[in-house]
Amino acid sequence: MKERIIKDIIYYESDIQNISGNSLPHNVGTLYKFSNEVHAIGQRIARKLNEYNFVSGDYDHLYINYTTVIIDGQIVISERRPEKWLIYIDYGISPDNINCLTEEEKNNFVIESTFKILYLLYNGQDEKTSIIDKVRNEINTFSSDLEIFFKTKETASYKIDISYKIGSHGKTSPLIINYLDKKRGTGFKEKVLDMHYFDDVYPLVDGIAIKSGYIILSPKKSYKAELYNKRYNTPIEIKIVAKQQYHE
Repeated sequence: MKERIIKDIIYYESDIQNISGNSLPHNVGTLYKFSNEVHAIGQRIARKLNEYNFVSGDYDHLYINYTTVIIDGQIVISERRPEKWLIYIDYGISPDNINCLTEEEKNNFVIESTFKILYLLYNGQDEKTSIIDKVRNEINTFSSDLEIFFKTKETASYKIDISYKIGSHGKTSPLIINYLDKKRGTGFKEKVLDMHYFDDVYPLVDGIAIKSGYIILSPKKSYKAELYNKRYNTPIEIKIVAKQQYHE
């Protein structure tokens, strides 16, 4: 069995039993009146777990299916497993208990139910539950302002960290650079640009270099990457300033 690091958490809904042969669950939002913000919540949790190299098992996609078929609060690993890289987890909840909540309360329910599922799946695995604890604390502390580390380059003279945030529904996702000049003890942290989607970071930033007083973030070189990167000016160039404050 190949061990995988988690990549994504996605939310679905259904009012029929979630087994092969029945209709597939559909994206949450009709039966349960969640906003599209829930999808950003799942991405933040998954990508933060991914940052900490959280090994999820033989799957790397977790599909959480809110359903009326089982009792409220019950969690069941679904028999539906169309691909080895994903699992469905059914979570019983009445639509009446969700749809009367405020949007903030609904979002909090999604966060808490997601972590309840994670703790159940990895119960007794101390190393994994320790990572879950850490991510839960960061999600509750920073919410949509959560920063996710992506890539670093370090030499004897400098260190450059690249990170990003996952924007709320309809909002952009900031790409962030943190630069340290080791010799001078100076540096800066700033938002480089607003990405249309958080996962644009993958084709946008492949290489990191310094040239003629600029940090150069070079994109991936592939046909698919070029399609994604048409929305941006690449390579991304950031002028090195001795001291600079980071502003949102």
